[in-house]
Amino acid sequence: MKKYLIVICVVLVVGVVVFTILLDESEEETSVNNEKEEMSVDNKVEDEIEVFNQEDWHWESATLSAQWVKRDAHTVNIFKDKFWLIGGVGGIAPDYGQNKSDIWVSEDGKDWSLVTDEAPFGKERAHDAIVFQDKLWIFGGVNANQGYRNDIWNSEDGINWEKVETENVWTPRKGHSVTVYNNKVWMLGGVDIYGAVNDVWFSEDGKDWQVATLKAPWTPRYDLTVNVFDDKIWLIGGVTPGLMGEKDVWTTENGKDWQLVTDDAVWPGRHGHCLTVFQDNLWILGGWNGNGKGYNDVWFSDNGKDWQEFEKASPWKGREDVECVVFDDRIWVIGGMLTSGARTNDVWYLTNY
Repeated sequence: MKKYLIVICVVLVVGVVVFTILLDESEEETSVNNEKEEMSVDNKVEDEIEVFNQEDWHWESATLSAQWVKRDAHTVNIFKDKFWLIGGVGGIAPDYGQNKSDIWVSEDGKDWSLVTDEAPFGKERAHDAIVFQDKLWIFGGVNANQGYRNDIWNSEDGINWEKVETENVWTPRKGHSVTVYNNKVWMLGGVDIYGAVNDVWFSEDGKDWQVATLKAPWTPRYDLTVNVFDDKIWLIGGVTPGLMGEKDVWTTENGKDWQLVTDDAVWPGRHGHCLTVFQDNLWILGGWNGNGKGYNDVWFSDNGKDWQEFEKASPWKGREDVECVVFDDRIWVIGGMLTSGARTNDVWYLTNY
């Protein structure tokens, strides 16, 4: 009997030892597999994140002399897969009396066709334009008599335009910025008859407007730039009349509460520049220092705080009130006013082709 008990005990001990060894090996294998899975996920994430390599990109000219008259303070939008250029001012600064009422369209940025030289909204400059609810919209600006405007027009085809009857609208102004965010159109800043403003308005239909704030924490300014990036509204630069261009960056998620990203960006302060989103980065291009000097530098950032300069020198001259759009996986630079006061009708694009 004792022999049988001893045998049973030995078998149990051996079983426990074998089970423990197998369990340890299983846990070790599971740990190795988990590490492999984590490494696989990390590698996959790294593969999905495309780092912008500026060595692959360069500037090319679409045309040095487009069919439309040299100008600045115009707008250009991509609408129905075409470039649409509206208004602006011609001549040579300080002449600001040659406001335009024309509309031009292009499929490639090189060859332009005149849609009309007498749009129903009349001559204007320093307005803004966006695409919203499948229509092309224009807002405010300066009319032929140098008066400020707060009228709004839209078009379903860029050819036939209707005036929008508005309620509780913002003051007549120029040099403001308009963007689309959270299915609403947003109006920010500019200068009215009393001076520069720092108010923010929004509308769900472009007709009925509400105030987000009449006094944002950023200083009153015009020729500011605004765009949407990382699910936020971003405001960069601008100028208070008589001062130098700003070099601050702000963000908001509701138009009322703003966060300062930086008040001392690495690039020189400016206004009348471009702000666009391209290759998962914010981009600023060109602009004016506030004292008669145009820039042709280009900077990009994936967080709005840390900026990197595009190292290849821009072949286009420094300028303000320039228009930029993203189309066909390229950044396009269109028109503007040079340091000399001369206005331009050239078109350039940044490409990796």
